[in-house]
Amino acid sequence: MTSRISSKWIILCLVTLAVGCAKDEGPIFIPKAVVPGEAIDTAYFSTEVLPIFTQHCWTCHPDMSGLDLGANMAFSNLVNVTSTNHAPDIRVVPGDPMASVLWHKVSQSPTYGLTMPPNGTFLTDEELRTIRDWIEQGAYDN
Repeated sequence: MTSRISSKWIILCLVTLAVGCAKDEGPIFIPKAVVPGEAIDTAYFSTEVLPIFTQHCWTCHPDMSGLDLGANMAFSNLVNVTSTNHAPDIRVVPGDPMASVLWHKVSQSPTYGLTMPPNGTFLTDEELRTIRDWIEQGAYDN
């Protein structure tokens, strides 16, 4: 009788372990390799990324389509937030620019239709690099 109980407990534990390990955590992000001794240029949201939004985006997005890119709301309206117009896609996926709607919109990719800014101006290569670096580095509120 005890061997049946032991077998049932072992099977139950194995099934529980298998089910617990099978949880879908979404895509795995593997950061790009860092070369030892190479300086890392950290992109800061508040001092580098936010000023880009203020200069190029805030005129149309003080609260357009639920997307307020003002200083107090930009971060919370972007990172890990489902896009209003492109659901279920996420506006900014930390660590993954190519999965981020924002990156496609500002980098002139046709993936999500109208690119930003829509007035025929473009972000500079440096501004694009800053936004991409910020997303790749984890899109922190720093």
